[in-house]
Amino acid sequence: MIEASQLYKSFAGVPAVRGVSFRVPEGGRLMLLGTSGSGKTTTLRMLNRLIDPDGGQVLFRGKDTRSLRPEILRRQMGYVMQQYGLFPHYTVAENIAIVPKLLHWDKLRIRRRSEDLLQKLGLSWESHAHQYPAQLSGGQQQRVGLARALAADPPVLLMDEPFGALDPVTRARIRQEFTGLDEFKGKTVVMVTHDIRDAFEMGDHIGIMDKGKLIQTGTPEELQQNPANDFVAAFLHGKGDAP
Repeated sequence: MIEASQLYKSFAGVPAVRGVSFRVPEGGRLMLLGTSGSGKTTTLRMLNRLIDPDGGQVLFRGKDTRSLRPEILRRQMGYVMQQYGLFPHYTVAENIAIVPKLLHWDKLRIRRRSEDLLQKLGLSWESHAHQYPAQLSGGQQQRVGLARALAADPPVLLMDEPFGALDPVTRARIRQEFTGLDEFKGKTVVMVTHDIRDAFEMGDHIGIMDKGKLIQTGTPEELQQNPANDFVAAFLHGKGDAP
């Protein structure tokens, strides 16, 4: 479904991503794992054209994404941002409804979808729909961010450190809740994280990045049994598990 080929991106002449290639089949879950500054987020943002690559290409369902209008592409890729990414002057209901409104869903359909997602994520329409992000806890804000990404039922989810701002207990609970959702189980997912537990619990394939390069990809078992180099081995044993 998504194929990156020799992606390259630099900022002010400094390479951020260098020759990154991977393929994520429909329903696959690729976790991009690495330390801060390894190029994970830049790679993720090139998939939905939040950033255009300086070299290489991204294919979505066999089409070069440069041939697609960015807004059309992004409506097919739910995006979960770092630090929740909610609009502070929109209510919970308004945040969740952003993409469905762009798709011209009617009000009743939006309301039903929002209620359903809130309930599945441990919130409720009555208690939370009309609150603003600042009135919510961090865990509640993250749940709303996840609901917003899922609202229009996109085939792809791009997730940038979705649980990074949460304390360990809340992080583990929301991760379990989210991965248990039927809506998540059917998605093609590319997720950026520096947390090994997130990657191993949520991904079927993992890509290890360092200094802008994709060092190794494989299943969790393959990486543990046959690390490509000392960096990969050290990272997977927790010595690189810090942003």
